[in-house]
Amino acid sequence: MSLEPDTTGGTLVIQPLPGIGDTIWHLPHLQAIAETSRVRRITLLTKERSLARDLLAAADHVRDVLYLAPDGGAHGGPLGGWRLGADLRPYQFGQVWILHGSVRYALAAWRAGIVKRIGFGIGWQDALLTSPHGLSRRDRSLSAIAKANRLLQLHDVPLTGAEPALPLPVDALQTAKATLAALAEPRIALAIGSSEAFKQWGEANFGALIQALHGNLGHAVVLVGGPAEAEMATRLAERFQNPPWLACLIDRPILEAAAAVSLCQACIGNDTGMLQIAAAVDTPSLGLFGGSVPLHEDPRITPLSPAGRIRHGKDRMDEISVEMVLNRLGELGRR
Repeated sequence: MSLEPDTTGGTLVIQPLPGIGDTIWHLPHLQAIAETSRVRRITLLTKERSLARDLLAAADHVRDVLYLAPDGGAHGGPLGGWRLGADLRPYQFGQVWILHGSVRYALAAWRAGIVKRIGFGIGWQDALLTSPHGLSRRDRSLSAIAKANRLLQLHDVPLTGAEPALPLPVDALQTAKATLAALAEPRIALAIGSSEAFKQWGEANFGALIQALHGNLGHAVVLVGGPAEAEMATRLAERFQNPPWLACLIDRPILEAAAAVSLCQACIGNDTGMLQIAAAVDTPSLGLFGGSVPLHEDPRITPLSPAGRIRHGKDRMDEISVEMVLNRLGELGRR
């Protein structure tokens, strides 16, 4: 972190969960907290893996994004909270909202001299907060999002919207429109990325789905993923002789990829951050959950899972057939 004159003072929000999806899910909370600030803007402190600085580039209510030191770095270990507080002190924040239960971040806020400290307050963290309104012991079992909802409720801060909304910059939309100009509608985005192998539907399944989407239904297809999916995307494109109806948007800037997905009529994908991004740009999404617990929080994401109980980490992705996907995709179209 480095001190920038235009980021001193104001409200800090600490949300250290590392996923892209975690940033997306907390968008309503960030905006609601910003509304309580005199300048209606906040500074976010999170982990670099969240890509929050890129994701929130067009969010008017986010003044700046600060990144924690990488895991195992200066902000980790028994003295990590103390060192983090010293790094935060020059920013002179007036208040902090800690959307996490760790005492480390409350200690850092106290060390930084932040006068108003609000957080979950479960356990030892409560001793370092100034707000009398914390979560109760029975709230321990709530999800991270439910805890954040509860904290705002206790402080009479209304959520500005129950569903996350990701603002897109004009230049990203223009680039995406130019990139997809040759692809006729309807376009279907396929989010082929996966952070864990047990969440990956696989090249063979995506290939069969592409064949059905274009060969049987006449849809154009947009592949979206990170650098780890580059070889898969290349093989999928070569399988169909690199056709003009198939666009490979692999390892593109995150908001450019989000803008492209916003121009599609639906998104089908693994349980990954791009699935949450698709919903946050109002693209109806079909999530493939065969190795992780299905998401039901956002009505714009329709989860598809094999029959029976789904356990996190147990790979049942191959039990999701192309026919199941096509049937559920048809249901999305009738909404």
